[in-house]
Amino acid sequence: MRYIHVYTSIALICGFTALALLWSLFPWLSFVYALIGYFLVMKEVSTYTSNYQFAVAFFTALLTGFFCDYPYHHFPFISLAMLASVSGALVRIIFLEKFTLTGNKWLEPTFLGLAVILYLGGNVINESDWKTWLFPGLVIAFQSLLGWGIYKDQKQLLVHVNNGYKVKLGIEAPNFTLPDQNGLPVSLSDFRGQRHLLLIFVRGDWCPACHMMLRTYMKNGHRFQKKNIFCMAIGPDPVGVNREMVMKLGLEFKVLADEKQRTAMEYGVQLDEYDNDFADKYEEGIPLPASFLIDINGKVRYVSRPDKVGEFLNPEKIFPIIDNLEKEV
Repeated sequence: MRYIHVYTSIALICGFTALALLWSLFPWLSFVYALIGYFLVMKEVSTYTSNYQFAVAFFTALLTGFFCDYPYHHFPFISLAMLASVSGALVRIIFLEKFTLTGNKWLEPTFLGLAVILYLGGNVINESDWKTWLFPGLVIAFQSLLGWGIYKDQKQLLVHVNNGYKVKLGIEAPNFTLPDQNGLPVSLSDFRGQRHLLLIFVRGDWCPACHMMLRTYMKNGHRFQKKNIFCMAIGPDPVGVNREMVMKLGLEFKVLADEKQRTAMEYGVQLDEYDNDFADKYEEGIPLPASFLIDINGKVRYVSRPDKVGEFLNPEKIFPIIDNLEKEV
């Protein structure tokens, strides 16, 4: 297997090691191994963004709480605090189709507030020591930093798209020519008179939300094919990075390299100034997650909502549009 989740697998081993150490001469090491496992898997989430990683993240975080509450002679405050904390870090990504990148801004603050209340309540109400303060506190501190990054991200995205994107419904989509993951040139005009086209702008291989977007479109791939819709992603990474992403995510559509972000600029889905410590840095700025449905004649027929950056083009909304176009022919 070429793409092994190295850090996540090590994290899982750390979790089982932590369980074994609970009944050893040094039970405090259980906390150490569980915490190391949690941060290892979180380090790798942006690389693969898989269910395996989500499961290991919840497992190691809950172990930290379990060790604090063990042997459960009282209400498991810390375990629930860890559940709230890891949920605040991952729920938006896991259920991106529902929450999008900028929708439901209450999500992270609510989980963080719940985690803090349970954490403080468990340590104040129950007998506690330095371990129950320190180790869960580090998990919550990480969640607060991540939540702050998400807040900054949302704020910058929404400010940029106040007036919508440059490319609007009903206009002819701007043409472009970009290399795909194999270095072969692909033009929008190649599809004129042949297929409808779904353009998916992504922020790069570092972006876990973009991974989830691409995977979701893959799940609907057979439905798009039946309607003669070809999916194609455009991102700021070079050809080699895109090739790796296509292979590790198992994508069956093209990913084009828009390294100078000229195409993203032309479509109005580019942020020339972007500040987020959790994101990769590009000299030109960063694209916004957005999608455009372009019909067989080159006209834009559907655009993802700018006020909900990261919104998926719902197949149930797209297909009636395509059906109407086919009736017109």
